Amino acid sequence: MVSVNSLFITVAACVFSAVLLTGNGSVYAEVDDFISFRKAIDSGDDINAASIGDIIFNRFEQKFKDNAGFQTYKSKLTAADVLVQQMRQQLKKTKIAFISKVDSSLFGEANTGTEESSVSVTPAKYFCDTSRNLFSKPVKISGLENTEKDFLSRYYDLKLRMLTGAAAKAGQVLIIADPAFRETYDYVLVLPLLHTSDKESSNIDILPVWMQHHSHLDMFSDSCLLHFGLPFHAMKIAEKAAQIRGKSLSELDFYRFAAEKHGKTFPLIAADCLRRAIDIVPDNEVNQIMTLESELVQLRLNAGNYELAAGEAQKILEKYRNNTASEKFVWLYYYALSKSNNAAQILVNIDNILADRRYEAYKPGLMYIKWWALRSKKPESAEIEALAYELLRRYGDDPIVAPVLLAQATDLLEKRDFRGTIKLLNQLLEKFPSTEAAAQGRQILSELENVK
Repeated sequence: MVSVNSLFITVAACVFSAVLLTGNGSVYAEVDDFISFRKAIDSGDDINAASIGDIIFNRFEQKFKDNAGFQTYKSKLTAADVLVQQMRQQLKKTKIAFISKVDSSLFGEANTGTEESSVSVTPAKYFCDTSRNLFSKPVKISGLENTEKDFLSRYYDLKLRMLTGAAAKAGQVLIIADPAFRETYDYVLVLPLLHTSDKESSNIDILPVWMQHHSHLDMFSDSCLLHFGLPFHAMKIAEKAAQIRGKSLSELDFYRFAAEKHGKTFPLIAADCLRRAIDIVPDNEVNQIMTLESELVQLRLNAGNYELAAGEAQKILEKYRNNTASEKFVWLYYYALSKSNNAAQILVNIDNILADRRYEAYKPGLMYIKWWALRSKKPESAEIEALAYELLRRYGDDPIVAPVLLAQATDLLEKRDFRGTIKLLNQLLEKFPSTEAAAQGRQILSELENVK
């Protein structure tokens, strides 16, 4: 396989030979500039490379002044420059506001309450979203030689790297002043993310060289995930950080860890990560899929997205009904329905579920959910009392029956059977003192005591 370097040298040599034959001095200079530019890029001397590159680019502007593709190329560079200037101005305003806030604190000026307690900054995602259409336009420049293609590609990356470096330096001052300020990493990612797609990872070569360390890449990964909501790009940057450390990182492990870490604070992003993890697992690894699906349903429940949780559980039941691991999803499905107050749907088929021996382990909870649904949807049903009796007889020592005791006590209270009410409430407090039902029972007992 011919390397890029070898290809460049070969092409340059051919062009150089042609120059010797033609004796065109201007082309001599052009070849020398290409070679010098490439050497400066390869050695990491961006300042020198930019100086040489600007000279070459000026010649390109004359040569391709009527080329529509080249004009699109130029417009993207101009837009990138304008965008970074806007971000730098925003960071400058934020710095001034932060310094003003610190000065006020140092001189003991009272907070009037009209100012925010924290310095605000326009989200980097705003700049990214409002510029997406412009940078999504493809660049197709016709009539280019290989050396010209190579130059334009490297020159573009160089310009982006210098612009992201300017944004990084503007934000670095804020990080030094306030270590809690992490929006700098969001701003630096704007240009790289504007040059990606859903399936194409960002090019870290256009990040400032000094920020390509694995510790910075970890911060960029968090920024991709939590600020921009882009799990795939976050994973690819984390993967690169692991490579720099000499380690490996699987896509599946990244998504699972991210979902576990951010499930409470960013449930939607965590759910997206788990969904991506599920999509990675081969169809024949059913147990792994079921484990991940269970984590996803639980995540929905923890976030209070009960209808989504019920839908996820039902989907798994339909797809893997004959798999023993699906038994847990029966419980998750009915539990989610109860939390969403969908008593009608619970009563549709729960009797068949209760009669199925496969779900014996979840029978106490399922019986309780049916009892709750009956009281909610059919309060006059004679089945309620029978079901309550069966629950207390079979699972009287399980805290799941605490609400049943409380309900029976309140029913007696409505009938003004104070003696029976107090007896049941004392039984509730004695057997299940730490339950929510017990807390309500104490309140009722206190009120009855006041009545006395």
